[in-house]
Amino acid sequence: MNKKEAKKFEKLLLAERDRLVSGIQRLEEETLYQPASDQTADISSYAEVGTDNFERETALSIASGESIWLRDVAEALNRIKEGVYGNCASCEKEIPRKRLEVLPSAKYCVECQSRLEKNGRR
Repeated sequence: MNKKEAKKFEKLLLAERDRLVSGIQRLEEETLYQPASDQTADISSYAEVGTDNFERETALSIASGESIWLRDVAEALNRIKEGVYGNCASCEKEIPRKRLEVLPSAKYCVECQSRLEKNGRR
């Protein structure tokens, strides 16, 4: 991969990193740091507490997934700095540009990614 292409993918990855960071921050502000509902002893309050807990669990799940994605983006940016971006981390063959355009943080070519997923790895 030449420097011009690497710069293009670096811009994509930086934009994705910024989007993920702001999304995680927004989830934290909107859901995780909101005070829990008042817990009085009537039935409707139990339902409200259950809904609050469900919303918090959902937000944590989303934030966890986005944190993993953020880590993948950071690793891709590091591969650009090291000059190995665009090469499969397993077989070292070049990852097709179309794949990188769809998933700029791709670490593996399609064949190696499929093999990893079949073996139960991400």
